[in-house]
Amino acid sequence: MDKVTNIKISQTLSKAARWQIIITVLISGISLLVSGMNAAISAIAGGAIVIVGGYAGMIGVFAGMSMARRLNGLTPGVILISMLKAEAIKVLVIALLLLVTFKYYRGLVPLSLIGGLAGSALASGAGLRAVNNKYNENNEQGL
Repeated sequence: MDKVTNIKISQTLSKAARWQIIITVLISGISLLVSGMNAAISAIAGGAIVIVGGYAGMIGVFAGMSMARRLNGLTPGVILISMLKAEAIKVLVIALLLLVTFKYYRGLVPLSLIGGLAGSALASGAGLRAVNNKYNENNEQGL
């Protein structure tokens, strides 16, 4: 991938991460008001796990694409395999972080953790969709 593409992908994922952080903080605040400090920390942990997993997947995509480009060029099959590997890395990181959280955080409130996870995951999809809609509008206008 060229430098411009890398910059655009990084900007897109940063905007999605911003939405994830906002939603995680909101869910954490609600959890704090409803159930206390342990619930708020659990919600933050859930959101942070999804954010860290997303960044691990992004790093996997960049590494896979740059390696494929050097070896034999970017074909649709190579891109698909790279994306699948990145998704596997993301799922593995999320699973490992959840395991560590369940094992070591004694004050865990599972419902708040799940709320943070779900909110962050949904915000990621919504953020990427909003950026994609803006990209499509710009392409229709010839920008």
